[in-house]
Amino acid sequence: MKIGIDCRMIEFSGIGIRIEHILKYLPEKKSTHLFYLFGNADVLRKFNLDPSYEIIDYKKPVYSITEFFGHKKMREMDLLDIPHFNVPVLFLQKCIVTIHDIIPYKMWSFNRSFLKRLYIQSVLFLIRKFAKKIISVSQHTKDDLVTEFKFHPDQIHVIYNGIDHEIFKVSLQKKVTHFKQKYDLPPEYFLTVGIGKEHKNLNFVLNALSQYWLKNKLRIPLVLAGGMGQIPDYLQAMTSSYRKFIIPFPKVDYSELPLLYQGAKCLIYPSLYEGFGFPPVEAQSVGCPVLSSNASVLPEILKNSVFYFDPRNEASFLDLFKKVTSKTKILRSKVSPGLKNAKRFDWHKTAEMTLDLYEN
Repeated sequence: MKIGIDCRMIEFSGIGIRIEHILKYLPEKKSTHLFYLFGNADVLRKFNLDPSYEIIDYKKPVYSITEFFGHKKMREMDLLDIPHFNVPVLFLQKCIVTIHDIIPYKMWSFNRSFLKRLYIQSVLFLIRKFAKKIISVSQHTKDDLVTEFKFHPDQIHVIYNGIDHEIFKVSLQKKVTHFKQKYDLPPEYFLTVGIGKEHKNLNFVLNALSQYWLKNKLRIPLVLAGGMGQIPDYLQAMTSSYRKFIIPFPKVDYSELPLLYQGAKCLIYPSLYEGFGFPPVEAQSVGCPVLSSNASVLPEILKNSVFYFDPRNEASFLDLFKKVTSKTKILRSKVSPGLKNAKRFDWHKTAEMTLDLYEN
């Protein structure tokens, strides 16, 4: 078969990580199919991909009307793998579409754009009617599609994301120490990860911990990663009185991310909604214990390997936080279960299941 893969989002967080690793491990499966990568040729060449891939320069903007028309070479493909719901409508009947989440639709209070909501409803209707197959990255996302948009369960195949265990592995302590020195991090810090979108619920953690910081009951700072070294605009005003306890962390190379996790006392992940949730599993893969929201997909992905809290109840969060961080033995009790849980997610398996779906 001639299989085209839309790679325009390869540099995005989340979706891009999935594209990159599927491309990395597909060639291991000894497939006889021909693969064509549609995307910015200069960007794709930076990823040192397998030479068997043929790159087709394709620069139509993501989430634009023009991408509905696709690329003329897509007409020659037997299958098209589209990594998100921004599909080439003209070729939809040969598309396998991956849907990660429906956050703009479900988190309406944080995304009050009528046009975005209309776009999602219209595109998902077309995908439900005409796409060849749909991949979801979790059972939770599949259930959302069935409940909210009336997809038939048999249309949707759950293929989890993976973790790159060649990168996300426990390092020697001297490497972690060197990393902290390089980025001027303190010996102890808590970590939270989330781009500046309100469903990530960072205001919840900051407001809760401020009750300890301002009363001198806690001196350990919180490293805020994922915001490009900035405190998101919607958090600026509320954090002014305890800014010294917040460390906005700059974007680092993907290969250094495991050291940021491993150096933390724990990861605090208060998200209200996820389609999969990379950070907690990435943290677990290097032995970092996790305090996680019990919302949306997270119990499905993390099972009993973390400490859970209600992401809308500050009092219960602070009770848990005080209990598990006051004694190292309690906090570290989730390290072994976390390492075991992280091993469930592997890009080799994701690539193999994706290839199986192509062939079926």
